[in-house]
Amino acid sequence: MPENQPPENSNVENQTTEQPVANGFNARREFAAVLPTHIDEESVNPTDENSSAVADNGQFSPDGHFSAQANADELHERPGIFANYKMKRQLKIKTKPPKTPKAAKPASKAKKGGGVWGALSSFITMIVVLVLIVAGVWLATIQLFEVKNDQPAESLFLVRSGDNLTKISQRLEQQKLISSQDLYKFLVSWEGNDTRLKAGEYIIPPNATMRDIMNIFVGGQSIQHKITFAEGLTTQQILDKLKIAPLLTGEIKYTPAEGSLMPETYLFENGSSRTAILAEMEKSQKRFLADLWDTRAKDLPLKSMEEVVILASIVEKETGVARERPQVAAVFVNRILQKMRLQSDPTIIYGITKGAYILDRQLRKSEIKAKTAYNTYVINGLPPTPIANPGKQAILAVLNPADVDFLYFVADGTGGHVFAKTYKQHQKNVKKLRALEKANK
Repeated sequence: MPENQPPENSNVENQTTEQPVANGFNARREFAAVLPTHIDEESVNPTDENSSAVADNGQFSPDGHFSAQANADELHERPGIFANYKMKRQLKIKTKPPKTPKAAKPASKAKKGGGVWGALSSFITMIVVLVLIVAGVWLATIQLFEVKNDQPAESLFLVRSGDNLTKISQRLEQQKLISSQDLYKFLVSWEGNDTRLKAGEYIIPPNATMRDIMNIFVGGQSIQHKITFAEGLTTQQILDKLKIAPLLTGEIKYTPAEGSLMPETYLFENGSSRTAILAEMEKSQKRFLADLWDTRAKDLPLKSMEEVVILASIVEKETGVARERPQVAAVFVNRILQKMRLQSDPTIIYGITKGAYILDRQLRKSEIKAKTAYNTYVINGLPPTPIANPGKQAILAVLNPADVDFLYFVADGTGGHVFAKTYKQHQKNVKKLRALEKANK
């Protein structure tokens, strides 16, 4: 037996008992060392009875694990370790390590680019919406332009010369042919027709739209009125007729030359000027003469178009029968060729009246013998001016007279004339006329 071997059953129990305790103490010391000193206040729950009870009745096993078999003596021997543990259990301390905040990532190029495209997309969307709004308003306006008026019958409307779009629109609205003068002005101007509305008198059909009315004015298909001037009227007689024409406007400020107007039917619009009609009559006569001058007879003893008009005016006043004009023209042309005086009664009358009025009586013998510039009984050749405004047929007759040898003619009492080659034959025809006139009294 070793020298220092302890006696049997002396302190063996204490050794075996203390070794695990020491091991347990070391384990508990290590456990306490690793416990964090940071307390998560959010996890504190002092009312948790279960955790408190476990801490009061538990102990650590020799390998460092907590056990509920610890006695009160051991707990009092190690008050620091178990007090810490108890406090942590009561407060439910979390031992999670503190989170490290993540560094903010720099914005990528893709996100920057996305912001630009997003702004551009919003701008495009806004533009599209505006376009749609404008288009909607425009379509609504166009629909108003196509709305029919409430007029059940045709209406007359006058676009006066010099009227602008504003005046026209105002009168259209006043006559209830359109619903809004402002809308009408806008749409007519939008289509570029504000300066294309033609003067004239128009028939507006029933239930016409604003567009219908605009197209009527632009087309210029106005009502055409007529004014007719009979062949053989003097210039003064034509002026008198123009002055009383109710649909014409303006004053006549000049008197055209006798014989310079072409008497025929002229079309005009309501509101046309009287001066414009005169100008058209002058142009018509000049064009007619210019076109026919080269077609005149080769042996015609007339040197100018003016002489043609003078003789044509005499022919016009001598007869109103169209078929006789070439023969009457031949009589005067033959007389000019034979140096004979024309001896035409209408020339004497014009010398008396100057074309200002109608002589409603027979010529006196003294008037026939009176020497005046227009009395072809006493002067040779043609008078100084035409005595009327001849028509086209009289001018044509003078340019190409009938191929006859007649030198005389006299009324036959029925509206026509009888012609003679000799003075003797002519005297017989005169006697027949006088007998007829005497019989009809």
